[in-house]
This record gives sequence, structure tokens and C-alpha cells, in this order.
Amino acid sequence: MKQIEQHEHVNAIIYQSNKEGKSCCGDSFFIKADDEELICAVADGLGSGQYANESSSLVSEIVEEYGHEDVAALIDRCNQAMKNKRGATVAILKVNFSQQQFTYCSVGNIRFILNAPSGDYIYPFPTSGYLSGKPRKYKTYTYSYEKGSIFIMYSDGLNVPNMRMCLKHGHSVEDIAKQLETYTQDKKDDLTYVLGQLT
Repeated sequence: MKQIEQHEHVNAIIYQSNKEGKSCCGDSFFIKADDEELICAVADGLGSGQYANESSSLVSEIVEEYGHEDVAALIDRCNQAMKNKRGATVAILKVNFSQQQFTYCSVGNIRFILNAPSGDYIYPFPTSGYLSGKPRKYKTYTYSYEKGSIFIMYSDGLNVPNMRMCLKHGHSVEDIAKQLETYTQDKKDDLTYVLGQLT
């Protein structure tokens, strides 16, 4: 499944596929942009199938409902929702267009890389583990970004040997998505990526 989101400030492609033999994807995502900001979340429910999907879908629902809150508060809400659930790894991104800044937080194996036109990379380290409902601390990062920067958030089902080079040599999100097609054929795991350019 591929979805394209276009807005004045962001152009994004979202790709998702199920693990082979599973009727639903254990990953979920949410993305929304308006004139002021972009909010995006990717969640990978532990395991695969229905119970993994239940956990990851909860994350999408929370981010959609409480998207006006800051990233730290959203991660905390997601963690509380994982009580008595399978649990999930989660990443949440919020971009403020007028300030040209973004805030990011990740717990577990969701990865994020941003490549700026100047050649700089931003690669915030995730907090290890996963959200399970138990109290824990998170690390949120805030950075400035250059217009034209390309970013990708992706679950561990996407295994690209050198994602930085892939972003660096891609001229557009469409071009990079085409390059990634080779790596989306392996259905050994659920796979989700959100690939976007901040304009």
C-alpha cells in the first residue's frame, strides 16, 4: 500500500506492507499537515498480526486525537495506552513550518534520518526498549532544518544497507521511493516508511 500526501510545506510518500502470511500489518502510521505544522507517527506493534496491530493502531488514534499536545506528552499517552497490550515501538515527529524546527522522539527500533541540502545529516538516537505501560523516561530532540530537507521514518522491516546514501543521491521523494522498491520485496516482517520533503 502506498499513499501520497501533498501540502504547501511537505510532500510525502507512505509505504506499508504486511508480513508474509498475515492478514493485517502490525505497523501503523499517522500523518497530518496543516498551514502551521506536520505531525507524523510510526508504530511497530510487538510481534505481528492482530495483537501487534491493536497496539500500533492505538498509537495512531492517540496522535490523531491529541496531536495538539507536545511530543513528550504524546509519547507518554501512548505508553499509558500500552498497559495490558502487546506493546509497541514508537516514533513521533512534529515539524513547525514557520520556525523551521522539528521535535522528535523515538522508543525502540523506528529509525529517522534527515538529509539537508547542505549535506548535513540529522540522526537522533532512539531510546532503547518499547512502550509497555511501565513508567519510563524519554529523550526528545529539537532541531532546526533547511528547506528542501528530505527525511525518512521507517520500521525495522525496511533493511537498507546505507540509507544516508539513498537520501543523499535521491533528487525527490518519488526518486527515493523508486530506489527503495528493491528493499520492499522481502516480506519477512511488517514494513512501514514515511518519506517526506520539507519545502
